[in-house]
Amino acid sequence: MNPFDVALFAAAIRLSVPLLLAALGELISERAGVINIGLEGMMLFGAYAAFLTAYATGSVGLGLAAGIGLGLVLGAIMAFVSVTLRGDQIVVGVALNLLAAGVTLFLYRLQFGGTQPTTVKMEPYAVPLLSDIPGIGPVLFHQLPLVYLAYVLGPVVAWVLYRSRRGLRLRSAGEKPEVLDSTGVDVVRVQWGAVLAAGALAGLAGAFLSVGQVGLFAENMTAGRGFLALAAVVFGQWRPYGVVAACLVFGFTDALQLRLQSMGAVPQQVWIALVVVGVLVAAVGVWRARRSGSPLRWVLLGAVLCVAVGGLGAALVPGFTLPSQFWLSLPYVLSLVALATSARRVRAPAMLGRALPARS
Repeated sequence: MNPFDVALFAAAIRLSVPLLLAALGELISERAGVINIGLEGMMLFGAYAAFLTAYATGSVGLGLAAGIGLGLVLGAIMAFVSVTLRGDQIVVGVALNLLAAGVTLFLYRLQFGGTQPTTVKMEPYAVPLLSDIPGIGPVLFHQLPLVYLAYVLGPVVAWVLYRSRRGLRLRSAGEKPEVLDSTGVDVVRVQWGAVLAAGALAGLAGAFLSVGQVGLFAENMTAGRGFLALAAVVFGQWRPYGVVAACLVFGFTDALQLRLQSMGAVPQQVWIALVVVGVLVAAVGVWRARRSGSPLRWVLLGAVLCVAVGGLGAALVPGFTLPSQFWLSLPYVLSLVALATSARRVRAPAMLGRALPARS
């Protein structure tokens, strides 16, 4: 059985959406100089609020609105403590994550005990004519409505950041807040708006997990996606289209690991794909080295390892079986590799994680 079929790529697009929504919000926040480690907690709160509302009302729309609303509340808490009170942004984010894990678990068990009730969920929408295109149609144009919205948001965020006055102010807040302040713009207000946007999108991302995809809530159902969204912002070099590409890569890896868990033995196509990845990594590394003069040794070492392991696997052990835990860890391992390879060649916003200086 070939794991690389149309269903895999359709699932990759769908699974990348919660990452993309949260990552775009985090991009806005970080561009303004505020790092929101609490994405995971905001997503989890959003998922629970959306499920509870949809369960009580039978409405997916109200569930999504509840997720966004609670995300805004948490964003306001984050902004008040970290921007207005100048608290440590990392500590505030970690506190939100711990609060979300404890509160949602307590409330869910208190209300539903050991049961797992279900509620309404979003239904796919097939775009007329486009969904009938062979291959591409089922992947891109037969998706949940929020999938279309998420991928429209990428260009919208890019336009706002680089083509609007508001985006210029936001980027200035993350680079030179004293210059922005000298023009009469309230830097605190700019950062508040950025953090609120991050909270709203993180709440929507969590709502997508519960009422968008499965119509239920499970304990810790975000499963580290908030941290993957943080990694996607760094891997995407704090640029909207780079973030979209990073989320697609993570979404594809997530979809692939789910497929491989159900297949048992590793198909030969996976080993061949690993060889192709190694060749592509080598090609991109050579291109980057010629363009920017970056060192090649670690890139080429990774490419050689991919080609060697893939070639040996395809030739000698095409039916090799790996435990499901290995596949489950694949997206998180990829995020570590992405961060390790990109951290040395990107520059974060200058004020990221730093409190604004007190006014004299």
